[in-house]
Amino acid sequence: MPDPKLNADKTILIAEDDPFISRMYQIKLEGAGYRVLVKNNGRDAFEAIKSEHPNLAVLDINMPELSGLEVLAALQNDSFDFASMPVIVLTNSSELSDRNKAHSFGADYLVKAELTPREVLDLITSKLNPPNDGEGSDA
Repeated sequence: MPDPKLNADKTILIAEDDPFISRMYQIKLEGAGYRVLVKNNGRDAFEAIKSEHPNLAVLDINMPELSGLEVLAALQNDSFDFASMPVIVLTNSSELSDRNKAHSFGADYLVKAELTPREVLDLITSKLNPPNDGEGSDA
């Protein structure tokens, strides 16, 4: 389990319209020490990304108002710097076209049925706390 103190200053946005799934991930992430914002539609997720500047966003594809992919397109239209915030698309869709669109924005694409919540948490932690392998040091 990640050290909650290590994550206390990090905010994760979960954009998911299924309350069971969003609550499950919220509990898991808060237990790991993250601050969690939950939005149940794409429009609210888009606004939260712009105003709250989360450290990472987890987006479902099929949501009311804007899909997760439409959120990414709207951010791109606003000249959003995707390098500043990792994005994970976590969805039920295994469509190759959706996967390719997500990858075009630099997002990771995960199919919910293929991963446990623990595996998703581990991926989030690795994105936000990459191992220090000594690269870039003067040693």
